[in-house]
Formats: sequence, structure tokens, C-alpha cells
Amino acid sequence: MARLRSASWMPSSRQRAAQITQMSSGEGQRRAMVDQIEKRCLLLPPRTRLLHIGPMKTGTTSLQLAARARREVLLANGVRYPGTEVNQRRQLGALIGWSVNTWARAKPLEPDRLDIDAKGVPPRGDWDRVKAEIEADPDRRIFLTHEFVSQVDDSTARKVVEAVGEPIHVCITLRSPGEIVPSLWAQSVRDDAQTEPFVDWLARFFGKDPVHPISARFQRAYDQGQLVNRWARLVGPDNVTVIVVDKSDPRLLTGTFEAMLGLPDGVLEWRPSNASLAAIDAELFRHVNAILRDRGAGWSTFHSLVRYGAIKLGPERRQLSPGEPRVVLPSWAGEIARRDGTQFADAIRHSGVRIVGDVDTIGADFRTADWPTMSAVPIDVAAEAVAGGILAGQKARTDLSKEVADRAAEINRLRADLDRVTAERDRVTADLAALRSSSTRERARELAQELRRTVLRRLRKRQRASLHR
Repeated sequence: MARLRSASWMPSSRQRAAQITQMSSGEGQRRAMVDQIEKRCLLLPPRTRLLHIGPMKTGTTSLQLAARARREVLLANGVRYPGTEVNQRRQLGALIGWSVNTWARAKPLEPDRLDIDAKGVPPRGDWDRVKAEIEADPDRRIFLTHEFVSQVDDSTARKVVEAVGEPIHVCITLRSPGEIVPSLWAQSVRDDAQTEPFVDWLARFFGKDPVHPISARFQRAYDQGQLVNRWARLVGPDNVTVIVVDKSDPRLLTGTFEAMLGLPDGVLEWRPSNASLAAIDAELFRHVNAILRDRGAGWSTFHSLVRYGAIKLGPERRQLSPGEPRVVLPSWAGEIARRDGTQFADAIRHSGVRIVGDVDTIGADFRTADWPTMSAVPIDVAAEAVAGGILAGQKARTDLSKEVADRAAEINRLRADLDRVTAERDRVTADLAALRSSSTRERARELAQELRRTVLRRLRKRQRASLHR
């Protein structure tokens, strides 16, 4: 497989990693955007296919929302963001065969259905159309992004690289595992019908329950050292950029993508989004998910009335109280995450890939706290959740009424078309009958005339015979 080569615009990966890390980690030198020299070093060659694979909870959603909203601006500046949606989740899901269409899943309501539920896998044509769009634009840089790609195994990663095509550059955005892991559980409550208590889930995640280990795909994305080295082996370390996300400097993330893609400053800036649920909201909806599961609710109900209903229209819109408990690791899990983060940072530092940001922060300290005891839900939180559910039901009813009205209008149009076709059929039938009747009369006249001629011939023949006797 051909690989991009280090050219004069980019020092060796190790030199570049050291330069950019020093630039980012030196006290007083952290800045909101890279300068023009650094931008030239980050700029990818023309026609490069930049594949951003996440993982989740590393600032990906805001970046994708900006790219979707400014798709035409990107196009005008030499970058194609394929498709029409927020990201290429559905298309990449079709490529790797994962059930990303949550509402279409058929198996019982429970988490970890992403890569095992055959239902909800988009048709292959979804990827084929995006691939055709990429191939039809040989001049621009291509930007593809979704976090699920960070969770694939080696063989699937190879399949993705072959499908995306050359020249390819992989971008991996990272942050401390102590911040990612609790957010993953909270997001699984919101997106994946999680019902397992946080502490029990953590025990499985960190290997304290060997009988029921956490999903392999979560582990592949969690082990950041292995993640970076997997893709470095596959496409070459010079073709991998790691961005260590810094919440105090959001422009580090967006500015780096703008520099790699050759975009004007600020094009990919976007307000923060996809914030994790607070502890009380996550625990409330974990119980809701359990009740729905026990009562036989399906994924369509969860998708429309919980994920994009009660949660999106409820807790995601409420203002959190000062000091309100968040989902953070307890101290025992924090020790494991800090140890892992230090090991991940060391592996990344020696991987030979290009690093933007302070890789040491992956193993840095973070806040820990015991899971709060919650025996009751505050009235305002419960009210937001109930209101969200009611609004979701109202929207579903409105959507259904509109669909029924649209179907009724379509039926009326079909009936009108049928009436016109029936009238035309009757007219043609009448014309044919008239034509047949006219033809019959004409044929009768012809037969009568023929009979008359035959009779006359016979009479004349008899007359001539009589005269000869």
C-alpha cells in the first residue's frame, strides 16, 4: 500500500511531535491558534483524505456540527465534507456493518447492540454514494469523521483504510481517560439504553468482573496507546496526527483541523455541544431505561421518546445548579485511569506519530468523587424529564397527524388519478365498441354486395345456357 511521504513541509514525526508538544506545554506559551509557520507544518498535501476517528467525548460533536453547517464554505476553500448529515456515521456504519440506525434495531432493549444487532445496519449503498462523491472530486481534500471507527478491530480498520482510499491521513483526538470513561457511561444511558449502575459498569470496564467483561469495542477505543499504534502500523506514523484536547484552549482542536485542511481561521469554531448528563439525570434515565426494558419497549420507542424526546427536550435544556454532582470516577477507578493514562501517554510519545498538544495531560490528575446517594429526584429535574416526555409525545403525535394527512392527501390524489384513468378507459372502450359496430355494418354491406354479385353471375350463366339449348 502506498503511503504519504514526509516532505520538506514537515520535519520527521518525532521532531514535529517534540516541537508541537513543547509549544503547547510551555507555561505562558499556550495560545488560541497555531501561527502561520505551524500551520504550514500541519497542512496536509492536496487531495488527502483526512479520516478523523474520535474517540467519543473528545470534542468531536462540535467539530462535526461546524463542518455540517459550513459545508459550502469548506467546499469553496478546497475541502469536501461528503454527504448532507452532521457526520458520516451512517455511511461508515454501512461500510463496517454496525447497527448505527438505533430506531431500526430488532433485538431487546439493552446496551452493546452496536456491533451485534444485524438490524439497524444501513444499506451498503449509503457508503457507495459517499465513496462516489469522493471519487468524483479528485482535486479537493476530503474530510470524513465518526467516533465509532476508533472502536474497530485490526481487520475492520484495514477495510476502512482500503475503502477510503489513498492518500489517507488519520486524525485521533484524545483526552484523559479519567474524563472520558464517566462520560461514556452517561452517554450510553442517553444513546444506548444503559441500565447498569455506574459503579457496576466501572467494575466491568476496569476488569474487576472477568466473567462479564466490558465490550471489546470500548476497550479498543479506551487503550489510547494501542489505538494510536494500531493506526500508525496500518497507514504509517507520518500519516497519523494525534490532537490532545485541552478544555482550557478549545481553539487547539479546531485550529489544528483548520490548519491541516487549509481552512481560514474560525471556520470550524462552534459552541460546545453534546455535554454529558449530570449525575441525577443519568441515574433517573437509567431507571427509566430499566422500566422500558422490563415492559418490552422497543428501540423505536427509546429513540423517539427517550433519546430525542424526554432527554433532549428535558435535561439537555435545563440549567444545572452550582455544585450539582457530575458523573466522575470514584477514587479507586481514578487510580486505575491515572495509571493507564500515564502508560498511554508514554506509548503515544514513542509511536512516531505527529502530536499536537501536551501528551502528558492524558495521564494528569483529575477530580474524583464517590457516586452520590440518590433516593429521590428533585422536583425541577423530574418536571424537566416529564415535560420532555410530554413534548416528545406531542411531537410524535403531530408528526403522525402530518403523516396521516400526507397519506390521506396522497390517497385522494391517487383516487383522482384513478377516476381520470377510469374515465379514459370508458371512453376508449366506447370508441372501440363504436368502431367494432361500424366495422360490422361495413362488413355486412360488403357481404351483401358480394352475395348480390354472386347471384347475378349465376343468373346470367343460367340464361346463357338456356339460349344454347
